[in-house]
Amino acid sequence: MDEIKMNTKPVGYKTKAFEGRNLAFFFLLVFGLDAIMWILSTIFNPEMPTSLADPSALFWAFVVVPTAIGPTLSAFLITGLTKGRSGVKVLWKRFWNLNLSIKWLLVTLLIFELLRLAANLIARWIDGEPYPIVDTSNPFWMTIPLFFATFVASGMGEEFGWRGYVLPRFQAKWNALTSSIVLGLLWSAWHIPAFIIPNISPLYQRNFLEWLPGMLLGSVLYTWILNNTNGSVLAAALLHAAWNTSVVILPTDASLWYFYGVFLLVDILIVIVFGPKNLVRQAAKDKSPHTMAFTPKSP
Repeated sequence: MDEIKMNTKPVGYKTKAFEGRNLAFFFLLVFGLDAIMWILSTIFNPEMPTSLADPSALFWAFVVVPTAIGPTLSAFLITGLTKGRSGVKVLWKRFWNLNLSIKWLLVTLLIFELLRLAANLIARWIDGEPYPIVDTSNPFWMTIPLFFATFVASGMGEEFGWRGYVLPRFQAKWNALTSSIVLGLLWSAWHIPAFIIPNISPLYQRNFLEWLPGMLLGSVLYTWILNNTNGSVLAAALLHAAWNTSVVILPTDASLWYFYGVFLLVDILIVIVFGPKNLVRQAAKDKSPHTMAFTPKSP
């Protein structure tokens, strides 16, 4: 009788090991860049550059931009040092993961718009106030270049790190829900300088504690989509761009806590239906014809 061999490869959204030391180096680099930007900004107090000839453009090019894409830079650097060229190729291929079906592509692109639309409609109904549902002050066509700019700068600049590198290792130690919350806290903490340093982010002088719940709720949504696309960094980058763009199309300033309420309800339903362990339904996992090895052996 032929021996039946089981596929022991890890799925694309979970590594074989936690790799605590490598994660420590990752966060040391990411938060180290944050600290350097904070210190240099305090010293030089740069203005937002208006052109490439503006002296502050150099500060942005060599300080702000590397910090903004620090998660992705750190992920590739540490992967290269610990896994070699083969590991870098595997991480890069996570972006070209073909498990992003049409169904999950639509979920990724539309989920935040639907959440914000629902929140705005509920706020108008409960409060009886004519809150704006859609922001008509910006030309709609501007959302297209905004989406692609955010996709490259924030999506690709961050998500190779947060969801391509960190999240699969967290899920080797904790379940998907716990991993989402822990990563959400760290991801939020990384943004703190943007609330304090002038001229680098629209988050400047906003209320961090009021902003934090959205990041934690969003982190669960990211994990849900990432795991159901077998670890697609492309899906995470698209979701990042869709989230940032939805803020411009459907602002929820007047209905923020309604937005959080709708968001929380959706997250709870996701956990109930898909389960907190992987946020993936077992039946869907069993139908998967193959899994993707994420962590190659060191040469």
